[in-house]
Amino acid sequence: MADKIDRKQLKKPDEFQLVAGRAMGWMVGHKSVVLTAGGGLLAALLIAWGLSTWRSSREAKAGGALAEALELQSRPIAGEAPAQPGQETFPSKEERQKAILAALENVRTAHAGTTAAQTALAELGFHKLKAGDAAGAQKDLQDFLDHAAKDHPLRPFAQESLGYALEAQNKLDDARAAFEKLRDLDLPARADYQVARLALLQGKPDARQQLERVAKEYPKDTAVVREANERLEIAALPPATPGQGAPPAQPGPAEKAPQGKKKR
Repeated sequence: MADKIDRKQLKKPDEFQLVAGRAMGWMVGHKSVVLTAGGGLLAALLIAWGLSTWRSSREAKAGGALAEALELQSRPIAGEAPAQPGQETFPSKEERQKAILAALENVRTAHAGTTAAQTALAELGFHKLKAGDAAGAQKDLQDFLDHAAKDHPLRPFAQESLGYALEAQNKLDDARAAFEKLRDLDLPARADYQVARLALLQGKPDARQQLERVAKEYPKDTAVVREANERLEIAALPPATPGQGAPPAQPGPAEKAPQGKKKR
């Protein structure tokens, strides 16, 4: 049975952690202004100050809405876990998922143009990918990558998640191109690993050599090295015989398929 689980695992994308559940805050710094200019310049400065204050207030409001949307993820399901006094619960995981998606969509549309709206868009992509809506995830993640700030902290995760969304739709060439762009985000180890993993998935003859090179060339990136070695171990399993039944149970704890987990 462990053999079958491992081979099934080989065909799945790795587990990856999504950065979520953190409320974003915005602060406005005030600088002293030396009023040595004429009245026209002073008026321009006052207008700029007013615009900055309006923007900061708008960002703060959007950030609060995003925090409320992300908080829904921590609310328990009725009957599964004890709720805190006064804490609302959801009747099912499906209802919670619907509520989260609706709240994130509201942040995206009601606060368009804010950093919180961009973050909500990325979160929508992450949630849709986890729920199996690869096409929907692809759209949201690509939209986020096209419009979010270059230094947005979710950009690396969105780029890799886009690769997984394309892979889930069997768009392997596009997935490879998406993973390759991780190099532009200073993540060459992850780019090389993902390209090698796809080569293994496609049965390319040099896939194992690619994974071995990843493990050798990035010894300090322990997460990538571990994932590459796990893939090599799975690939080394003997081929399964069609119709072969599960092996008899062995004493001791049940064997688990390896689960890839990323660290940021």
